[in-house]
Amino acid sequence: MNPNMYNKTLRIATRKSPLALKQTKYVQKKILSLYPDLNIKLVPIVTHGDNILNKSLSKIGGKGLFIKELELALLENKADIAIHSMKDLPVKITKELCLVSICKRGNALDSLVSNNYQSINQLPKGAIVGTSSLRRQCQLITYRPDLIISPLRGNIETRIAKLDQGKYDAIILATEGLNRLRLKNRITQIIPAELSLPSCGQGAIGIQSRLHDKKVLFFLSRLNHINTFIEINAERAFCRKLESGCQIPIGSYAILKKNKIWLRGLVGSPNGKIILKGERIGCYNTGEKMGYSLADELLKNGAKNILNNLHIKQSYCI
Repeated sequence: MNPNMYNKTLRIATRKSPLALKQTKYVQKKILSLYPDLNIKLVPIVTHGDNILNKSLSKIGGKGLFIKELELALLENKADIAIHSMKDLPVKITKELCLVSICKRGNALDSLVSNNYQSINQLPKGAIVGTSSLRRQCQLITYRPDLIISPLRGNIETRIAKLDQGKYDAIILATEGLNRLRLKNRITQIIPAELSLPSCGQGAIGIQSRLHDKKVLFFLSRLNHINTFIEINAERAFCRKLESGCQIPIGSYAILKKNKIWLRGLVGSPNGKIILKGERIGCYNTGEKMGYSLADELLKNGAKNILNNLHIKQSYCI
């Protein structure tokens, strides 16, 4: 299809946070590099998750709260595509919508940010570490049960400001978010996956659109980075089989290299007393099957009980 056939302005829905806008402008630049004559309009939206900053995500419905209003803009034809951090996009997508493309992934790992300590190992006993991620919390408590985990919400700049105010000894953030905001100098340690297995899709940007909008699907499919898509498809299959929301302490991380995919998965209890891990290595085109198989293994080994207990507790919190 000739891109000139798309003769209307492409409207892009995005959150208003600095990181979301930076990611959207990155995608906009990618689109214009392919279709320089295309008119693009940004549609900034404040989501429900952006408005509620005094409660843990696990108690208000998880990261899906950051995408609901963006999806509604697509469904009501107020935008043509929406830009998401893949780690925020639920594994079950609204049936009228689809994931058009996933851009090339950046660094998928977590980072420690601290003004006084260079690594998790250097943190003193009783140090206060800020994070509202149950995934990060359960892994950190398992490794350092002597640390104090304290809730931390807000955009990246707000979280760093709270650190600088002395409210925390260290905080944990997504490495790629810091990179995109040119805050790489604030990273004191990139935490290895063996210590903090990343969230499904972390480090990648996804483009969502209406399933029936064939013109948009056609010309934006060129932005899809196939290796990243294969990796994240395996990660999302793992989480989909677990029927997990983003508020559950689950990690999944796939690496594709030389047509082989290495998938690691984790399910833990929030208090860190139980951590179940597993992995699969196989051919690049078996990633989805590997995700389902690994999830089945962890479910049989006790993950089902962990998830059932969390669902019951959260039903009383929401």
